[in-house]
Formats: sequence, structure tokens, C-alpha cells
Amino acid sequence: MLRGVTRSRAMTSQFARSSVFALFLVSLAMLGCSPLGRFTKQYKCELPGKSEPKTAYEFVERGMEHVRAEQFDCALGACSEAIRLDSRLATAYACRGGVLGNTGELLKALKDFDQALNLQPDNGDFYYSRAQVHDKLGNTDLALTDLAKAVALIKSEFGRSVAFALRGRVYQKSGKLDESIKDYTEAIRLAPSFAYHYANRAEVYFDKKEFDKAIADYSEAIRLDPKNQYFRRDRAKVFRAVGREDLAVRDEANDTN
Repeated sequence: MLRGVTRSRAMTSQFARSSVFALFLVSLAMLGCSPLGRFTKQYKCELPGKSEPKTAYEFVERGMEHVRAEQFDCALGACSEAIRLDSRLATAYACRGGVLGNTGELLKALKDFDQALNLQPDNGDFYYSRAQVHDKLGNTDLALTDLAKAVALIKSEFGRSVAFALRGRVYQKSGKLDESIKDYTEAIRLAPSFAYHYANRAEVYFDKKEFDKAIADYSEAIRLDPKNQYFRRDRAKVFRAVGREDLAVRDEANDTN
């Protein structure tokens, strides 16, 4: 009799545990975060002429290929698959964070960049990428904090120049124009052949009504990238501000050619 009671109680206890676990799964499914996702292949796409990636690193590379092709759903799947294969791979989280940032899912992107930095806290590129997300969210102070880390940690001169340029833009939007010019000037020092740094500094000079400096920077941007129509259009705006309608019209005419 006791054995029957014991067995009955054991079955009841097992059923209760099973029921609780089933309810747990249903609840997570309703929240859109099934725990079984980490065991399910996330990547369902193909690239013509490319073999199926096998390692987490290869899936990160595949994700970047999809990003360059603006195939963001496939990129998200590839980066998620990299995480499924290696949950300690920082670049996999940064990969997915970049995709989510591009598709406007900023809070999810922020979470992924947080995890990437937890795993690799000295990666300046990750700080730069997270700063972009903070900037889009309007978290100016947090963006500036991350950019201070980025300019200190990024090793390549061009990479640092881009980080200084982003900080210059954040300062500009905050009305701190002198700080903005200082950062754009450093960006130019690091990458003197990159036309956009001159055009960005020119915009700040225009905001400060230092029109001669703005014209000089737009002119240098045009010299470096003569096919860029936006630079001539923006220089025309400055010419018009100083009463040189003839030069503004000439730039606008060249802009349409």
C-alpha cells in the first residue's frame, strides 16, 4: 500500500514539475523569448557562390556580407547563429548589435553592445558603435563617455578619425561648437584625405558664421571628392550667405551636372 502511495505521489510531483515547465515555456513564448532559440539554427539564407558558414567567426563574416548588401534580415540571422554557436564571442554580439542599430531596434542593439563590451572591455570599435546607438537615443552624455573610450582605444588612425568626427557631431548638436571644431580638426589631422571631415567642419564654421573658413573647408572637400554633389550644394549655401549669388548659382549648376 505504501509503495502505491509513494509511486502515486512521485507521479503527481513529476506531473506538477512538467506542468510548471510547460507553463514557463508558454509564458516565454508569449513574451517572444523562447529558451529553445539558442538550440535552433538561426540562419536560413544563402549567398550565390558561397558555401555554408560553419564556425561562429564565419557566420559573423557572413553577417557583415549581408549588411553590405543591405540584407538585414539575413544579417540578423547570421549574427544570431554566431552567438548560438559561441556565446562568448564578443564580435558576434557586436555584429548583431550593428544590424539591430541599422534596423531601428536601438534598445536591443544597446543590450548586444553591452554584452560585447562585457566580454571585450578594451575594444574601442565596440565603444564607438555603442556611442552611435546612444546618440540615436538622445543619450548625449553616455555617447560622449563611450567616444572618449573609443578615441583612446581604437588603434588605426582612420578609425580614430571617425570616432573624433562622431564626437564632433555630438558636440555640434549640443551647441558646443568650439569643441566640435576641435574634434573635426583632429579628425582631419588623422585622415587628411577624407573629404567628409572637411565638409563636416565647414558645417560647424557655417553655424558659427565664420563663412570664409566654411568656404575653405567645402572647397577642400570638393577638391578631394569632386563628384560629390552635396559639397557644392552646401558651399552654395555659404556663398549665398555672404552675398555671392553668382558663385552660389555656379555651384548649383555644377551640382546638377
